[in-house]
Amino acid sequence: MSGVVSFDRGRSIVLCLLLVITAGCARPTFEPPETVVVEAGWFDMGRDYDDEGNTDEVPTHKVYLDAYAIGKYPVTNRQFADVLNWALSKGYLQDSEGNPYDGGEIYAYGKPLADTMSSGPGSQINFSVRRFEVLSRGGHGGEDFPMDNHPVLMVTWYGAVAYCNWLSEMHRLHPCYDTKTWERLQPLPNGYRLPTEAEWERAAAWESRAAGGSKHWRYGVSSDTLDTTQANFFAEEYANPLGLSSMPFTSPVDWYNGENPARLAESNIKTKRSASPAGCFDMAGNTWDWCHDWYQEDYYEKCGIANPVGPNAGAYRVGRGGSWRYNDSHCRTTDRYWNWPDYRSRYQGFRIVSSPPR
Repeated sequence: MSGVVSFDRGRSIVLCLLLVITAGCARPTFEPPETVVVEAGWFDMGRDYDDEGNTDEVPTHKVYLDAYAIGKYPVTNRQFADVLNWALSKGYLQDSEGNPYDGGEIYAYGKPLADTMSSGPGSQINFSVRRFEVLSRGGHGGEDFPMDNHPVLMVTWYGAVAYCNWLSEMHRLHPCYDTKTWERLQPLPNGYRLPTEAEWERAAAWESRAAGGSKHWRYGVSSDTLDTTQANFFAEEYANPLGLSSMPFTSPVDWYNGENPARLAESNIKTKRSASPAGCFDMAGNTWDWCHDWYQEDYYEKCGIANPVGPNAGAYRVGRGGSWRYNDSHCRTTDRYWNWPDYRSRYQGFRIVSSPPR
């Protein structure tokens, strides 16, 4: 009898070890951000009106893009925190001195990636007991609102790129960036990456019409006008749909779906379903989206017509789409925001792209 017990115990130990090994090799239990497919084709990039805008938005020029998939929504706090926890478990995260990460500003590969609540007051992610968690914040009616489904803030361009690489690695895809040089790899791998300016604008603005002709919308909500039933932006006052008691006044990424109230304080006024022509949300307001490209003021005068990726070098990276803090002029689909790649703010987030589309 003792021999049988010993065999069963040994078999149990082996089975436990196999479970541990299998769990370590398994894909993550959460899915990557939802994407929408943009078909290959031509579109007119740049501003085609004269009543407002900046000189870096012209001339209008034809651009061809291969098919790609782009984030239906900006990356959320929960999605970012989940990937950070995975990166922490792999030993990828550091502090500003290159030591293993133990709180505060998040670094990797010698670059600042993002802030947590303890290092940046706009962050909606906290680090406690060796884990990243998403905060809840007070708002309308004294209610606490989880920030899980709000866009991630206080993330640098480097942080957005690191997220894309790690998400790729987690799902057994090939990362798109070399984190020694921060250049995009060529030929382009099958992993996740940031949209180019052209890919972002195509998804935000361009609507082909089967009956002939086409339309480049002024705002990324399939409209040439914008109000606070369509987007979270500054229009004489902050939209602040949840009535949050302190900045940042973000909204859930799927808020403008035609079902939610424009403001909880005025529940009789409903949002409009405010998708871009490609079917993306928050392409006007809520948070700026980091793009891949270096910024160059006169780039539209020199860029190529097939799959442009921006200048070869520069000082600033491009952002698109406006935010909860900016007025409607900055929420236009052709407006080009720019900042240092290590900059982070309460207004800046990002969304992902993959090509070929998945």
